[in-house]
Amino acid sequence: MAMTQTADYATPTETRSGGISIEAKLFAGIALFLALVVTATVIWGPVGLAMSALACVPFCYAGILLITVGK
Repeated sequence: MAMTQTADYATPTETRSGGISIEAKLFAGIALFLALVVTATVIWGPVGLAMSALACVPFCYAGILLITVGK
């Protein structure tokens, strides 16, 4: 590209689609879940932590199945 040519760069308003990105939603969800687990552990002690771990079992099982299938 010569110095007399201008680059055709998109402006930030053209490249960004409206709304929050999926990564931001994912991180916000993880932060909210961790805040709830910490709150439950502080209020109910080990029982709150155990119930949180028990609630995570189906999600971990689904993740292991997805890894096994290869998706």
